Amino acid sequence: MQSFNYPLSLVTLFALSYAAQGFANTQVDKDAYLIIGGGTIISMQAGMKGAKKPDKYIYNEDYSLLVKGNVIESIAKNADIKAMVPKGKKVDYLNLKGQTLLPGFIEPHAHLQLTVAGAKFTNLMPCLPDKYQKTYYQDYQWLYNTDKKDKKDNCLLYIDKAINTLANSTAIDGWLMGNGMDPSRMLLTEKAAGLNANKDFLQYPASYFIKYNPDAFSASPAFILDQSGHLAYVNEQAFIASGICGKTFDISKKTYMEKTGISTLSSEDDTFFNQYLGHKIVCQGSEKEMVLSQKMAAYLFGFPDGEWGIVETKPGSGEWVFSGLLKEESSFYPLLGPLINWFAKAPVDTKARFSEQMEQDMLKVLNIASQQGVTTFAEGGGSSQALIESYQRIASRSDMPTRLRTLYTWDAKWDEKSLDKNQLPQKVSFDSGLFSAEGVKLWADGSTQGCSAYLGQDYDENGLCSDYDRGHQNYDKQAMEARLKKYAENNWYVHIHANGNSAINNAIDALNSLGKTYPSFKALPSVLIHSTVNGDSEDPLTIPKKIAALRNKDNLPNLSTSHLIGHVAYWGASLVNSLGEKRAQHIDPTQTEWQKGIPLSLHSDMTVSPLYPLWFVEQAVSRNTWAYPKLSGEGKPLNIAEALTPYQALLAVTLHPAMQHNIGDKLGSLEKGKLADMVVLAKNPLTLAKPTEIHNIAVSCTFLNGKQVIWKYPESNAVRPTPNCNIIKDHNMATW
Repeated sequence: MQSFNYPLSLVTLFALSYAAQGFANTQVDKDAYLIIGGGTIISMQAGMKGAKKPDKYIYNEDYSLLVKGNVIESIAKNADIKAMVPKGKKVDYLNLKGQTLLPGFIEPHAHLQLTVAGAKFTNLMPCLPDKYQKTYYQDYQWLYNTDKKDKKDNCLLYIDKAINTLANSTAIDGWLMGNGMDPSRMLLTEKAAGLNANKDFLQYPASYFIKYNPDAFSASPAFILDQSGHLAYVNEQAFIASGICGKTFDISKKTYMEKTGISTLSSEDDTFFNQYLGHKIVCQGSEKEMVLSQKMAAYLFGFPDGEWGIVETKPGSGEWVFSGLLKEESSFYPLLGPLINWFAKAPVDTKARFSEQMEQDMLKVLNIASQQGVTTFAEGGGSSQALIESYQRIASRSDMPTRLRTLYTWDAKWDEKSLDKNQLPQKVSFDSGLFSAEGVKLWADGSTQGCSAYLGQDYDENGLCSDYDRGHQNYDKQAMEARLKKYAENNWYVHIHANGNSAINNAIDALNSLGKTYPSFKALPSVLIHSTVNGDSEDPLTIPKKIAALRNKDNLPNLSTSHLIGHVAYWGASLVNSLGEKRAQHIDPTQTEWQKGIPLSLHSDMTVSPLYPLWFVEQAVSRNTWAYPKLSGEGKPLNIAEALTPYQALLAVTLHPAMQHNIGDKLGSLEKGKLADMVVLAKNPLTLAKPTEIHNIAVSCTFLNGKQVIWKYPESNAVRPTPNCNIIKDHNMATW
């Protein structure tokens, strides 16, 4: 997700300015001892080299792990561990009883605030495959049904039902707001022959609001956020309610440049300003008039990376309108102006209560993540001072269940009183507590499933996205380099969102150029987020070759990838439709990257896909996918040759994401000197007869800084028991 004028995500409507009470984290007792043994310990040491002989780093019940304070002291034979504890010193002891100990899972890219903010709107998300849906509903129905007496699982399979669900929802200041609809997976209706029936919807979504419920949508403005986060759908009333129709193009060049972070205007841009200042944006007119209005809106509201669709109302009519399709988040906010103003004028106590509830809900989401084995959560884009302060508050609480590491967005205002785009945010060191922020994020293109990934070859002519050519480019190589320059010269590590192979190529070239200019930047992690489509039909694997060459030549020795493996599991069949068979077979080419020595990670991009690291492991190992609406069974493999082994996939949720966030020296493996962030699993993922059962492995407990995390039920806030992690306090070593 991305923004220019406003803070990141729809939570802009509900600015987190409430000064909630802070709580100091429990102090670490540096003389406390914890021993864990009696089961299997998978240390994940040595990374990809260790994976060649993983047995060396898998310890049986003859071994135990020793923690002193919050740091791992050793993994050694039981007798040797006993000798390391001072005589007469009592220790805490956890008998695994055959369970498995691993380093805590690290979520390298998700959106915490957006997840909680989006849940305030009507849930229109598509169902998950049957094997996952029940678990997801049990964990998250509280978030998506907060004020509803009827706690039914309300996932959806069809667009017409989603739009009617929105029509019957409670309006927010007159607006009908929905979240999570996905035309790349959901069929148009139960009778639709396939995904290609959604082409007309994507061409003219505003017409479908009226088609499916004219009473509701001819009167009320409506806004639906696509599950990708890169598209939104609005009706005609949304443009009217936002005051866009008839608005004068009156922005100065200076203000436009301040809004967008652009340092110089091209001659074409300069000519446009001189020629059209004072003209009015129209919402209906000839094709020429609508193209002009489209361009004036992009300048006026400051979204050079975004776009509003236009369409002819009927073929041959000559009457054109805004279609209701919005591309990229920066283009959403002009349509939400009335809502933003409404909340801005709300009483202070109303804002305070809402902000406090938002922080409580974010804490609950992190607690659920902990219950899935997560000990470090990386926010994929923190763009405002208010958001950072909110994260710092929840991270300072004694009941904080995970670490929280944030990537700043490249273009945000760090000082809310200043428009100085050259001002750098303040780094927050990893050693300062459970919250840290030392990296930056930029978006190079849109989403693969949203027909807006920037490809080197057009979307398949027979698929859903055939009208979208090569997709949508946010920034070219030069623009990315210019926007990241100040971070590179100040030694920030960089993650770039890039789905399509053209966007990935541009991102790599920009990073390589910055690395040549700033040698110290070259040594930091550079990560390609998603890295979904890795070539054209003729050669679908050009990107891994390019990455490997740059790593091997020491141009970008720490360049790596992070994959939303849900692109395979939930969108695989859809991407076969939109990309064509050959390109789709090689999306997220994890085994190819592994063989070329590229240390990849796996992420959720929550709420784009659910945050369950063991699901990621299973999906990377099986590469099974489902074709909506048929969600039963195990699905069908999408190119099993690209599957990882379970051990490789576990590295992708432990050590590799730690390395990608520049904390691999502190987290990601169980070895001497690293922090004792750990997870206990009821079963060993490496020994299951069926890899498709990995998602069913129970997480027994997690440890943060050597202390067991207290789990809670989100609805009641009552403590959730962890009977398989009964720690014996003050255990006498003489009897051990």
